[in-house]
Amino acid sequence: MLSSRLIYKLKNPLLALKNRPKILYTTFSSSKSSKLVQDDVKARQEKLEEERIRAELTSMEKKQSQNWILEPYVKLMRLNKLAPFWLVYWPGAWGILGAASYLNTHPDFYMLALFGIGGLAMRTAGCIVNDIWDKNYDNKVERTKDRPLASGQIAIPAALGLLGLNLSVALSTLLQLNLTTQVLGACCLFPVAIYPAAKRFTNWPQTVLGATFSWGALMGWSAIVCSNLPQDANILSFLPAVVLYFGCMNWTLFYDTIYAFQDIKFDKKLGLKSSAMAIEKRPVRWLMGFSSLCITNLALFGWMTGQEPIYYMSLGLAAAHFVKQMAFVNLKSPESCAKQFRSNNTLGAIVTFGLLASLLIK
Repeated sequence: MLSSRLIYKLKNPLLALKNRPKILYTTFSSSKSSKLVQDDVKARQEKLEEERIRAELTSMEKKQSQNWILEPYVKLMRLNKLAPFWLVYWPGAWGILGAASYLNTHPDFYMLALFGIGGLAMRTAGCIVNDIWDKNYDNKVERTKDRPLASGQIAIPAALGLLGLNLSVALSTLLQLNLTTQVLGACCLFPVAIYPAAKRFTNWPQTVLGATFSWGALMGWSAIVCSNLPQDANILSFLPAVVLYFGCMNWTLFYDTIYAFQDIKFDKKLGLKSSAMAIEKRPVRWLMGFSSLCITNLALFGWMTGQEPIYYMSLGLAAAHFVKQMAFVNLKSPESCAKQFRSNNTLGAIVTFGLLASLLIK
């Protein structure tokens, strides 16, 4: 019994010495693990703080947005997206400047401003009409589901009231023009009203849109020419305006077909039609045709109105811009289509510069 106790006491210190490295290693590992846990906790806390700040900023922005009662009305009139307004404005400006060159007079900047106001009012009216027609379709399309009427932010009666207000502004500008231009302006209401319905019964609703957006070319020409020429000379003097009108129509077909490719997937599901569907198999060939007809008509318009060489230089740049769009657009990417669509304002500004420069050089 005594000998066994003695043996145990002798072995016990040896066992302690043998296990000491393990104890030290365990202590070191525990210390290292604790540090890693602390770092991980700190990183998580920082991440949570960033998320909290981001959530607060989002909440503040949302609250500010909700506090601004006019925001849905601004969106309904598309005043937050003015690129299409300029696309409506350019044909009218071309008609005004081309007519001044045809008559060899100075540019009428008052008329350019007046058409800007009237064009903005008519464009917003057209957007309201379109959203009323498409209310039950827009909420099924990703790009349009948040529009005020589709999302229920604005009721139909309020939209109709806003439509009446915009038409009143357009009428007030129209009444300042000559009688021929007033008649033309009244005739424009028909294509504005039927365009939203066109996508339900024809593969080429963009043709109706082109007829609407290009109407300013006829009105701009009429506003200048019919105020300076005798009545019996007005009919023949409209030939350059008709050429310009068809040039603008082809331009609209070009850029709005690109625009239509954004929604082609949803339009097919909803049973709607567009020129994008009509040319889906050979889009580049059709786009080349639209752009070529546009440039040809604009060149013929320049010859008929006696433009200077700088105008044809601007047409060369416009043609290059068409080529650039066809080269870089990805018709399967909504973002790419939207970008090239908006870039057509650059083309419009280039042609406007050519017309104005040509007029000032004379």
